[in-house]
Amino acid sequence: MDAAFEADAFEELAIDVPGASLRLRPHDQADRVQVYGSVPDADPETARALFNRKEISTHHSGDRLHVYGTRLSEDVGDWRWRHDHRTAVHLEVHLPPTLAVNAQVPGGAVDASGLAAPLELRVPGGSVRADEISGPLRVRGSGGALAVQDTTEAVLDLEWAAGPVTLERLRATQTTLQARAASTTVRDQDGPIELAVQGASLTLDALSGPCHAAAHGGSLTYRGTPNHETTLRTVGGALRASLPADHAAALTLTGSRVALDDAFSFEGTQTSRQIEGHLNGGGPSFQGHAAHGHAACGVLESA
Repeated sequence: MDAAFEADAFEELAIDVPGASLRLRPHDQADRVQVYGSVPDADPETARALFNRKEISTHHSGDRLHVYGTRLSEDVGDWRWRHDHRTAVHLEVHLPPTLAVNAQVPGGAVDASGLAAPLELRVPGGSVRADEISGPLRVRGSGGALAVQDTTEAVLDLEWAAGPVTLERLRATQTTLQARAASTTVRDQDGPIELAVQGASLTLDALSGPCHAAAHGGSLTYRGTPNHETTLRTVGGALRASLPADHAAALTLTGSRVALDDAFSFEGTQTSRQIEGHLNGGGPSFQGHAAHGHAACGVLESA
């Protein structure tokens, strides 16, 4: 499959190809959309037969360009086909960075890079990787891994289940993440962030900007120098924060048991379940609350 289109006629690229491996990249010509499909390591006849069987094709309607296909069924004929043939369809799409994309790839994988327009990805039972995104990114998916990195001035709206989540080197105007039953790591984030993780651990490292994070049923680990309001909550898991010894903050720490490293200069009140006062004279609010878990604030070791 190899199809080319003039991009000026379209405002959105809509993709719906179950089970595909989809790669989205900027086109070196700003007015072109190129869709190339293949079946790796398959001979041309087999690849052509698979594209026909999955009914993969393109068409345009109004201001939308569609790329669509069907999932192989569970009947005997398709079962035999899957048993005897490769069924991995790869789609390589090159498009203007400013063309919006709405993609549904159930059971597949999406790899997007270098795009600036709104990007919406729905990948249940699959995986997503997004690099160097500068426009709004909305992801809904589950199963495999979600990885987002090196964004610029993006708005991120992410929901993921079952697989690991990694967010790194984000320069986002707003990041919202909801994750279930997945280990989650957020590293080197600049901008407001809201996180809610259920059933697994959450690790936050080197964040800059307001942060509100909650972990239900897992631990929460925070390392960094918070320069804006930061609120961390756990339910049923431990909360561990590491800050520089000379960091200034208005500290509140609550839990079934709490601990503060003696290396901090602290003024305030301490009990076995609550610490409230000022670190090094006070600064931005830093609150850590552990329901049915321990909460501790220690000294961040130098790299």
